[in-house]
Amino acid sequence: MNPIISSQIQEFRGSGFQFTANATTLIARIKTGSIIMIKKLSCLIICLLLSPTGHAAELAGVFVDDQITVENGEKLVLNGIGLREKFWVDVYVGSLYLTGKTSNIADILSSRKAWRIQMDFIYKEVDKEEFVNAWREIFQKNQSEETLAAIKDRLEEFFGFFDENLFAKDRYTYDYIPGKGTIVSKNNKVLGTIPGVDFRNALIEYFLGNYPADSDLKSGMLGLD
Repeated sequence: MNPIISSQIQEFRGSGFQFTANATTLIARIKTGSIIMIKKLSCLIICLLLSPTGHAAELAGVFVDDQITVENGEKLVLNGIGLREKFWVDVYVGSLYLTGKTSNIADILSSRKAWRIQMDFIYKEVDKEEFVNAWREIFQKNQSEETLAAIKDRLEEFFGFFDENLFAKDRYTYDYIPGKGTIVSKNNKVLGTIPGVDFRNALIEYFLGNYPADSDLKSGMLGLD
């Protein structure tokens, strides 16, 4: 036996370790154990890299967070997620964040706590004029003439934020902050803030009202799907 290996075995014996295998078997076991450990670690690393850490839901290739914090410090949870379709074409994924989960539209409208509506576009390009026209149509269906007259100027300001076509991977967020208004952002850049609870309600009814932009999207955002 190699004198170095013999010496190492004697040292281990002196430390209280018991060996029944010869030096060749011992070395083979050590090598095999190391290889198995390396393989397990490699698989673990790959899984961690591929898994959508920090995300709670996925729809049409879009991952959304399960919890967010808005400007005033309130923590919101994902209430639901849905898909906006038009003529069997997937346009965007819509997500609703609230301070607590609910499927009751009346509770959402009466609450004065913060919320967020998020739109993640998946269609390659959406014409800006067609997009704004869709907003107008649904607003008109859900709101009375009195409400439309009261928020007319603010609606035009809101429509002005969509001054260019919308592309896949664009993200728009609408954060209602009590006492401030609705903050409109595109790809994490603030475009402006629209004040008023009346505008806030009209905006949320675009998605959740009696005449929503998409009934399946509404159900998804309410967590009913």
